[in-house]
Amino acid sequence: MTTRDKYRVIRKIDSGGMAEVFQGVAEGLEGFKKKVAIKRVLPHLAENKKFLAMFLDEARLSLRMTHANVVHVFDIGQAGGTYFIVMEFVDGTNLKRLMQWMREGGTRISLPMAIHIAMEICRGLAYAHELTDADGKNLGIVHRDVSPPNILLSRQGEVKIVDFGLAKATSQLEHTDPGVVKGKFAYLAPEAAWGRDVDHRADIFACGIMLYELLSGKRLFLGETDVKTVELVRCAEVPPLGALAGEERPELEAIVRKALAYEPVDRYQSCSEMSEDLANFLFSQRLKVTGFDLRRFVEEFMVEDEKAQAREELRPSIIDQLIQGELARFASLDAPDPGSGLGAPTAGGGGGGGVPLNPYRFEGVIDLTVGQSGSPANRSGAARKERGSEDAPLSLAQMLEGEVRLGNDPSSDDGHTGRRGFLIGLAIALGTAALVLGLLFALGIIP
Repeated sequence: MTTRDKYRVIRKIDSGGMAEVFQGVAEGLEGFKKKVAIKRVLPHLAENKKFLAMFLDEARLSLRMTHANVVHVFDIGQAGGTYFIVMEFVDGTNLKRLMQWMREGGTRISLPMAIHIAMEICRGLAYAHELTDADGKNLGIVHRDVSPPNILLSRQGEVKIVDFGLAKATSQLEHTDPGVVKGKFAYLAPEAAWGRDVDHRADIFACGIMLYELLSGKRLFLGETDVKTVELVRCAEVPPLGALAGEERPELEAIVRKALAYEPVDRYQSCSEMSEDLANFLFSQRLKVTGFDLRRFVEEFMVEDEKAQAREELRPSIIDQLIQGELARFASLDAPDPGSGLGAPTAGGGGGGGVPLNPYRFEGVIDLTVGQSGSPANRSGAARKERGSEDAPLSLAQMLEGEVRLGNDPSSDDGHTGRRGFLIGLAIALGTAALVLGLLFALGIIP
């Protein structure tokens, strides 16, 4: 089975400066289907050999890992010049979004829940840190980017670490240049902030930062600029946690401070050790927490988050409304007068200005948002029909790009006239919208 037959893209989940992630479906024999996440290196970086080596290092490293607290990677490959990693799809959210939601709502996660999440992170990191090769030699894996965006929380109450893209292992082909700082600044260890070599204890420090923030509800190292944030990390001054749940917790404070010790030698020497101390604390305080508690908490967040997204979709801005209205009127400017006796436009596009705009006549991006009639399969089929190529399925690379370009259709013109007219019309629409908006400001309708 070819790559294009195995995976189908549904929608974009997230994107960053180096890669983007799509939700997809893996399709196999006998109608087998499985949700997957497809991570693709951005096109402008595909030719960067150094970045590509790092990207493939992540893929090779991830293929070795099989653990409940690490996102599983199924496949790596290349299609049409696009490099991608196919991994487990986690239905839920990440720790960053959850923490933002709590800060905005003025709420705090319960103390047992915060400790449970930290323990699960420790479990995943301990597995990676202790992973060995076929000869039993430790691979020396360090994640180097343990931070809230890379901690996924599923609707089923699972905690999973993702993105070993900055990981350093003795088996890697691409090594980090000396003195290069990698990772999100607010979650660096002091030695990393100074550009010194790091080991697995840098991941322990990052885990300690997240535990502190979950318990306190406040950011630990956050400056007004990246430079100031790095300066705070270099000093590594940790304010007291204070009273938690109405009383002091000196045992827990001691655990957090040990994880956040400035010198690596003074920290926990393994994630297993840190997790063991956290478990002993819960037991000594008779605090009970399980994955079922986390499942209910994540589900509550997901329901609220989906409602908020729905409200945003139903409340377009006034500028969007003005532009959309102008574009709608523009699209009908060249329509024939019903009383003029002109016939309906032909499918080939001849016969005057009444031809509706055809998106497949223009080079551009086709939205891959999931939907019934607008699914990627249906849209790609329409594109193939427009191009006169019924038996040419879109490759994974084309689906990931979301691009459908006009082929050599003999029934169409060169497209220049249509594109020029469309751009002129769009300019008119935007200008009109700006004038209307200015008028509304002048009349005091918009404050």
